[in-house]
Amino acid sequence: MRVQKAAICIFLASALLLSVPLASELTVSHYRRWYASRLLSALRQIRPGTTTEEQARAALKPFSAYEDGSDTRRAGTVSSQLGYQFYNSPEWVTSLAYHLRFIPIRLTLPWTLFEAHLDFTDGLVAGIHIIEMQEDQPGFPHPNSASVTVVSNRNGQIARSLYDGTPSENFNGYWEYSRSTGQADQSGNPTSFSCCHARFIRLDERATPAERSQALDFQLHCLTSILRCKDDRQILP
Repeated sequence: MRVQKAAICIFLASALLLSVPLASELTVSHYRRWYASRLLSALRQIRPGTTTEEQARAALKPFSAYEDGSDTRRAGTVSSQLGYQFYNSPEWVTSLAYHLRFIPIRLTLPWTLFEAHLDFTDGLVAGIHIIEMQEDQPGFPHPNSASVTVVSNRNGQIARSLYDGTPSENFNGYWEYSRSTGQADQSGNPTSFSCCHARFIRLDERATPAERSQALDFQLHCLTSILRCKDDRQILP
């Protein structure tokens, strides 16, 4: 009888300990999702090429706890940058999940990140880059993601050189591209498992209000979801 009681106590204690990381993540992820939604609302009001650096920094002051600044050089021009990152998990839980990766059941939320950064040049906002990504499979290097780059057509070469992988010709204000990770033969037939949908959007002031609204409509629910978001459309419809 004593052995049975001891076994029950050990089981309950183990279950309690294993639930602590998930409980911590749920608390942290909901708080950071709320903070990220406030940041996203502020970013929607900032217009590259029009909003000054002073105005943008004032609007983003409430998020200084998550702020990371740096100076960069692009196209021969020195610009300053503000960055913000919101992970859905505290560092200690991420470390614990790595060390307990041999356990067959998942004890934590899927790794998810919401990130935004702004570039400033000549006292104006030169560009805004926003990305949300979530792991598709534990340990697999390619996440599901959606990224949006907002620039100003008035910035010319500076705007075109802000971010790699964006179009420099035949760009009329809105550009979107999607891709999936996987291997295929010459006929396009899959030769291995495919996963991880990534979408890239770039726009400037020539984009329509509807295009701009849709491009910045990050749902952010992947930050708090226990189930994985299966593709980029769940991140950004």
